[in-house]
Amino acid sequence: MATHQSSAVRKLVEQGVLTEAQFEAVMTALATRESRPRGKILAEIAAYIGAGLVFCGIALVIGSSWDDLARGGRVAVLLAVSFGLVLGAIAVVGGPGRLFVRDPHGSRVRLAAALLALAAGAIAGTVGTALDNGTDDAGSWAVIAGLVAAVLGYLAVPSVIGMLACGVFSAILPAMLGDLAGVDDGWYGLGMLVIGGIWFALTRIGGFVETWLGYAIAVGISLIGAVIVDGDSWWWAFVLSLLVAVVCFALFAEQRSTVLVIGGGLAVALATGQAVTEWTDSVLAVAVAVLVVGAVVLGLGAFVLTRTPKPSS
Repeated sequence: MATHQSSAVRKLVEQGVLTEAQFEAVMTALATRESRPRGKILAEIAAYIGAGLVFCGIALVIGSSWDDLARGGRVAVLLAVSFGLVLGAIAVVGGPGRLFVRDPHGSRVRLAAALLALAAGAIAGTVGTALDNGTDDAGSWAVIAGLVAAVLGYLAVPSVIGMLACGVFSAILPAMLGDLAGVDDGWYGLGMLVIGGIWFALTRIGGFVETWLGYAIAVGISLIGAVIVDGDSWWWAFVLSLLVAVVCFALFAEQRSTVLVIGGGLAVALATGQAVTEWTDSVLAVAVAVLVVGAVVLGLGAFVLTRTPKPSS
């Protein structure tokens, strides 16, 4: 599908003319009109299978001789794999001239993005192996290197797969940085909330090719961070969960993304469960409280949505 078509429809979503669901329906209809020959689809499937088998074969070969290799040899092997994956991605996407072009569609883009995601993992392994000296710092620097590689891979070939790779590495980053700094788990949670806020902001300004996935990653990371932040009392997690809900509903007022309203509802349910759990040790009481709050909110929302507006005089 042409890039200008996707961009034009996306602008309608940003202007509030179309919802995310309508955007997906339009894009699906356009993609159906531009359906590819069956041979192309089979070729793409074969390419994915082949890439997976090649990577698995390389992993088996490395694993069989890993213990016999010195650290320098291990680094050289992983570095060669990383370069091979990157060069393969460049070749698949159509050469250096096709890099840094925002077009998330197409079989070449998807396959190249998968190779770059694998390359990010290989680069993380390379750095971790090179710095492995019996301390925990190697893992931290490996995650940082993997995140940098994943971000560069996404910028070079923007895609859903690239977003997922960035999301995984960014979610692990606060824990790794916390290990380097020697802080407790509460700071891990705050770090994840910061990372989640960055994902919310970047998604809001259109920094990702798929808005719904950007918000889904942001909600997931933020809610995990809110749960981890306990501090000295339970209310930290309660307040931060409500804060995530406020952010979701505020963004939903501007962008009708289903992910946002679902994320906001989950955050409210999480906050309610935390509060009731603190007030009582009864699991049944927690379940009933969440059920009652949900029923009341659902009833009020349904009443407002279904109420027939009075005709203006």
